[in-house]
Amino acid sequence: MKIKSLLVSAVAFMGILAGCSSEATEGQQAEESKVSFPEKDIRIVIPYDPGGTSDLTSRAVADVINKEKLLDANVTVLNLPGANTRNGLEEVLNADADGHTILLHHSTLNAMNAVGQLDIGYEDYELIGQISYTPNVLVGNADSKYKTFDEVLAAAKENPGSISVGVPNIGSTAHLAYEAIIKAVGAEGLFKLVPFQSGADLITAHLGGQVDLRMASTPDSIQYVESGDVIPLVTSSLDRHFHESLKDAVSLSDLGMDTDVVVRFGFYAPKGTPQEVLDIWEDTIKKVSESESFQETATNAGMTTEFMNQEEFLDINEKVQGVFDELAKEIDLNQ
Repeated sequence: MKIKSLLVSAVAFMGILAGCSSEATEGQQAEESKVSFPEKDIRIVIPYDPGGTSDLTSRAVADVINKEKLLDANVTVLNLPGANTRNGLEEVLNADADGHTILLHHSTLNAMNAVGQLDIGYEDYELIGQISYTPNVLVGNADSKYKTFDEVLAAAKENPGSISVGVPNIGSTAHLAYEAIIKAVGAEGLFKLVPFQSGADLITAHLGGQVDLRMASTPDSIQYVESGDVIPLVTSSLDRHFHESLKDAVSLSDLGMDTDVVVRFGFYAPKGTPQEVLDIWEDTIKKVSESESFQETATNAGMTTEFMNQEEFLDINEKVQGVFDELAKEIDLNQ
């Protein structure tokens, strides 16, 4: 009996050792599966020239990360304009999927894909998160006899084509925001659409009376509303505009829409980037969005800070792409 008892004890002890060995192996495998990030300098690529809102945003993000040491690596910004933004987009598409090269972009990616100007879309990347957004605003001349959107709409219905609206480029986010407004109020064909090659040309034409209305960015809207040159009519945000100078503009929810058509700034990584790396980036972008420095930069640039995590950013991209795809069906790119 004593021998049998010893055998049972030995078997039990071996089982415990085996269990410990198994747990150790699993722990070792889990440790080995952890991704080491970052391991080298990081690049934030933007597909535009220096000086614009994208450039300002990306540099503000890099500055916060570097100054607050949110990542154990130096973060720099790389401007790669050209080929209708394709140069910058492909730089990230073709980069190593390790999180050391990421893209800062916005809803123009959805818009250009919707109208067929690009065969690259948000689905070609791993989405990290949103950091900020800014609406477009339909503005009129301050010296116009029409002071509200209702008055403008009534005049267009009475005399279709008599009121012109300038947009910066056919197929741009601003253009699609205009199309959303027109569709929401059933005003298709009532306004004369006039496309311009640049926002600067459009501003000159509008202030000079060559077009009656124009789609403007938030910073542009604030500047000219406060100078007394233009009046805000409609904001492309779902609710009333966040800026005090533009709060009188009619919102898209006022027009019966259930989604906005704003410019959403966010971060994208190469397809196949490990989830652990995406999580690190998501947490980093969230911390940047909460920093006083970035919030001040965003406010001064006419943006509002709004962080979205990976899942939320993916959901809003799907929704925006659906809206843009529907609007694009009615757009003639040869206008």
